[in-house]
Amino acid sequence: MPALESASGGPLLDALDTGVVVLNGAGRVIVWNEWIAAASGCPTGDALGRLLADIFPSASLTRLHSAVAEALDSGASSLLTQALHPRLFPLSTRSGGELVHNVAVRPVGDKPYASCLVQVFDVTVSAARERVLRERQNARYDAVVDSAPDPILTIDAAGLIQLANPAAARELGYEPSWLIGKPLQDLLETPHAWDTAWRRVLAGDAVLWPIELTARRRDGSRSFLDASASRWQSGSGLFVTTILRDVNARRAAESRLRALNETLEQRVHERTSELERAHEQLRQAQKVEAIGQLTGGIAHDFNNLLTPIVGGLDILQRRGVGDARSQRLIDGALQSAERARLLVHRLLAFARQQPLQTTSVDVRALVQEMLDLLGSTLGPRVKIVSDLNQDVPAAMADANQLEMALLNLAVNGRDAMPDGGTLTVGVRSAAAGPGDKLEPGQYLVLTVTDTGVGMDAMTLSRAVEPFFSTKGIGKGTGLGLSMIHGLAAQLGGGLEIASAPGVGTSVEMWLPAANSASREADTTTSPSVDQAKSGAVLLIDDEDLVRSSTAEMLSDFGYTVIEAPSAAAARTHLSDPSLVLVVTDHLMPGMTGTAFAREVKLTRPSLPVLIISGYADLDDVAPDLPRLAKPFREAELSAALAAVGV
Repeated sequence: MPALESASGGPLLDALDTGVVVLNGAGRVIVWNEWIAAASGCPTGDALGRLLADIFPSASLTRLHSAVAEALDSGASSLLTQALHPRLFPLSTRSGGELVHNVAVRPVGDKPYASCLVQVFDVTVSAARERVLRERQNARYDAVVDSAPDPILTIDAAGLIQLANPAAARELGYEPSWLIGKPLQDLLETPHAWDTAWRRVLAGDAVLWPIELTARRRDGSRSFLDASASRWQSGSGLFVTTILRDVNARRAAESRLRALNETLEQRVHERTSELERAHEQLRQAQKVEAIGQLTGGIAHDFNNLLTPIVGGLDILQRRGVGDARSQRLIDGALQSAERARLLVHRLLAFARQQPLQTTSVDVRALVQEMLDLLGSTLGPRVKIVSDLNQDVPAAMADANQLEMALLNLAVNGRDAMPDGGTLTVGVRSAAAGPGDKLEPGQYLVLTVTDTGVGMDAMTLSRAVEPFFSTKGIGKGTGLGLSMIHGLAAQLGGGLEIASAPGVGTSVEMWLPAANSASREADTTTSPSVDQAKSGAVLLIDDEDLVRSSTAEMLSDFGYTVIEAPSAAAARTHLSDPSLVLVVTDHLMPGMTGTAFAREVKLTRPSLPVLIISGYADLDDVAPDLPRLAKPFREAELSAALAAVGV
C-alpha cells in the first residue's frame, strides 16, 4: 500500500471500490478516501482529524473501538460482519438506499503501530441474496411440514398449539385452524405424560423419546401415537415442536403377537426338534468327512505297501518259482493280497479319492453282460429280473468301479433275502432340475431292488455310514454302501435308498449322462499290447520297495530301467535318447508326478508319461494324463503301457 501522507489517500485509494479509513493512535481520521466520503455523505475535508463518533453520532461503535484498540496494541486483525453488527455505520448506496457492509480492521506498518486501517466493504447485493435464500428456505420448510406424512405440532411456552400441519389435522379429525390456540393436553387421553415431557424439553432437560400417547379424535375414537419433541427459539420466544407417529398398526401387531405367544411353547418345541435334526445331520456329515480323510490317508500308505507284495507275488507266480506246494502258497498269498486291494479300493471309494478312469459307459450293456455273473454269485434261490429301458444315454463312469458297485448291491440284496426272493436290476434315464439335490441335467439311473426284510427308519438313516453293517460280526466290512455312495458322489451323481420293514429295499444310483463328444472319443480302440519291448524306461518313485518291484516288472517286459527316487534326480536322465517312456509316482517330496509330467511334455513332447499312484485327488492329478492305480500286477501294467502306446 502506498504511503498515507495524502489526506484522501491519493488516486490509488480513491479508485478503490471499498471504503478506506486510516486512524492514528488517538483514533482520529488521517485518511478518508472518495468511496467512504460518498457513502457517508461526509467530504474528506470535513472528516480529517475527527473521531468516528463525531462523524457518526448515531452509530454504535463500541465493538469497532475495541477492534481498533486490539490492532494498535497487539497487531490483531478483526472482521465485523453485517450479520453480527448491522448498520455499524449509517451509509447509503449511490441510489440512496441503505448500504449493507462488513468492516475489516488491521494495523498499518510495523510494531509499535502508529495507525490502523478500517476498510469498509459493500455487501448489499449479497445480503439481499441471502435474505431471498432464507425466504425460499422458509418456504421449502413450510412445504416439507405441510407434506409430511406424520403429524407435526408447534407449541408455545404456554402449551398452546401455534402450528398444525395437515397430517395432524387428519389424524385428530379437526381443521388446522380449529387446533390453533388449543392446549394439546385437551386432546389427549393421558395428558400427564405429555405435560411432564414437554415442560422438561422447554426447560432444556433431557427426555427419553419417544413417549407413547393416546389421542382422542373428533369422532371419539382412539389413536395410539409415539411422540418426540425438541425446543427452539425465535427472538425472545421459546417453542416446542413435536412429531407424532401413528402406531396403531404396531399395536394391532402386538395384539396378534400376544395371541401367538399362547402357542409359543409348542412352536419352540418344534423348532428345537428341527435344529436338533439339523445338528445331527451336520455331526454325521462331519463324522463321515473326518473318517473319509482318515481312510484316504490310510489307503494311500496301504497301497504303497501292497504294491511290492502284489507285484512280487505276481512275478513269482508267473515265473513258476518253487514246487507245487510253493505255488499254492504263492497263489493263496496273492488271493489275500487281491482281497486287501479290493478293501483299499472300497476305502478310497468311500473317501471319494479312488483314481477313477471315467469314460462313456453303456450301462445297459454292462448290466446285460453281468447278468450271468450275478446269477452264479447270488445262487438259485434268488430270481434275477432285468428292467432295462431301450432308449437310455451312456453314463460318465468308471466301468470297473461300476461293476463292483452293482455286484455289491446285488450281494446286499441277496443277504436281505435269506429265504430267497426276487432281485430286479433296472436302468432308466431321468433329469434333475433347479432345486433338486443334484446339478440340473440329464442322468442315467441304475436301480437294484430286492424283496427282502427291508430296513426301519433308524437303520436306513445309517445305511451309508462307514463300517455300519446289519450282517453281524465277520460277515461284512460295512463299506459296501459307503463305497457306492462315495463313488456316485465322485462321479457327480448321487445315491437314493428307499426301504421299509417287510417290503424290501430299492437303491438308485444316479450317474451323469455322457455328452456326445465323450461317446465319440470312447469309440476309438485301445492299442494292442506289444510283446517285444525295447528301449529305456525312466522310473521315479520315492518308495524303494515300490520302485524295485515295478522295475522288476518292466525288466520282465524287456525294458532297460533307469531308477530315480525323486523328480529332481530324474531330470538329469531326460536327455537320454534311448528313453521310450517315463513312469512316475504322483505324491513325492518336492515335485509331484503331475508337475514332472508337465515338465517332460515341455522338453520332450513325444515322450509318453504314465502316472502311478495309490491316492488320486481329481483336483490334483490332471485327468488328461494316463494313470495306473496301485497296487497292480504285470498284466495291468502291460495294459497301461499299451494304452500309452509303448
